[in-house]
Amino acid sequence: HPSIFKPHNIALVMAAAREIEQILEHNQKEERARLLESFISLAPQYRKTDGLMILNERGRVVYSQNLVATVLEKIALTAFDGGEPQPRLDFRRIENSLAIAAGQNVDFHVNPLALTDGRRGAAVVFPYGERSLRPSATTALAAPQRIERVPVHFIVGRSETLLAAIDQALSLAAAPTTMPLLIQGETGVGKELFARLVHQNGPKTAKAAFVALNCGAVTRELFGSELFGHAPGAFTGATREGKPGLFEQAEGGTLSLDEIGEMPLEIQPYLLRVLEERVVRRIGDGKERPINVRLVASTNRDLQIECDAGRFRRDLYYRISVVTVHVPALRDRAEDIPLLVDHFSAKFASTAGCAPLSFSAAAMDGLMAYPWPGNVRELRNLVDRLHVLVRNPHVEACDLPQNIRSPCRLARTSSQPGFAEMAAGTAMPHIASLADAERETLLQALEAENGNISKVARRLGISRPTLYRKLELYGLSRKFV
Repeated sequence: HPSIFKPHNIALVMAAAREIEQILEHNQKEERARLLESFISLAPQYRKTDGLMILNERGRVVYSQNLVATVLEKIALTAFDGGEPQPRLDFRRIENSLAIAAGQNVDFHVNPLALTDGRRGAAVVFPYGERSLRPSATTALAAPQRIERVPVHFIVGRSETLLAAIDQALSLAAAPTTMPLLIQGETGVGKELFARLVHQNGPKTAKAAFVALNCGAVTRELFGSELFGHAPGAFTGATREGKPGLFEQAEGGTLSLDEIGEMPLEIQPYLLRVLEERVVRRIGDGKERPINVRLVASTNRDLQIECDAGRFRRDLYYRISVVTVHVPALRDRAEDIPLLVDHFSAKFASTAGCAPLSFSAAAMDGLMAYPWPGNVRELRNLVDRLHVLVRNPHVEACDLPQNIRSPCRLARTSSQPGFAEMAAGTAMPHIASLADAERETLLQALEAENGNISKVARRLGISRPTLYRKLELYGLSRKFV
């Protein structure tokens, strides 16, 4: 009736509605807080990087972290019949529905939560956050925000050390001059990828040829012919037509000389002359041919030591090392290992026509703690081998090679600094499990280095982020020493 809708009646209804909303909001906040308190007792088992979703007794998501909205929406729509609340929380149904929504190869754990008033809830944990929700990690390649102006599609990782090297390489690529560049790094870190990065992002080289040569794969006798070319019949075995060398083939682009420390000493003066004069002379031919080529040299050796030993010309070293990029070892960017594992697994699966592998939290911990002397190449080979040897696409710690899952994997090898001081004369207490061994190793390293995080990380052969994660996992801090 129109007489009902009087101003004071409308105001009364609106006030009542606001009060009801406030009560509901208060109840929701209280419920979420109590569920979070219940989850705290489980928290030491998990990491801050894990994805977390807390459900109330009706199956509603009341809290989440490290999960983007699209992921939550996908899970909610599939797992809970379009988001409709459930009369009773069915944990088996949640597990089955999540497996369908997120994928059969996704690693997650459903943990029941019980409140004092009889209400229930559940905490769903995805180890390593969204990484575990993306079995195909081809979209997880590095393109950090501060270098989005130049997409990087083939270098995998987001660690600060890697991004710094990428930034430096991109800055050099954009330079107006094509001066030589030296890339240093251990075997298997991906030095040629950085050479290609410089080539593809150089305004003067991107549209021209990229020519690569591994200096360790060429015989001493053929080295000069490969680099500089030869005239017809210049020597026994030379072609009748003659042959342009790699410098000529790379005209306008980039010549990548991998492992330049392997170059024969007698060839080095000729390379220096080509770099100085910007002309090349084929063997057996006195004609000078102008070249416009950017040289990108790479090495896993310390060329200064090689110079001191007389195995590398000092003048050539000074010429090619005007600008140097250091590619970090994998052990110094262990936080990139989950991305690399997913990338290599997806790549193998795509080629072989099989499902990509998923890794348990314990298996991934083992991979991140291992020092990887063979770096990214060794990791890639391991992932390929696991695809062939592991029957179940879900990899557990027991599926890893013994040297990776060893309790002593955190310790450095006996040839590295700090191992002797850590092992000699130190009586290890009774170790009941692998976790106990890790925790005791961390405690000893903290005590030996007086809590200095950088020194502890170097002593153990792991990165600082990995060390912080281990300290958090075992509830340790520098205050323990």
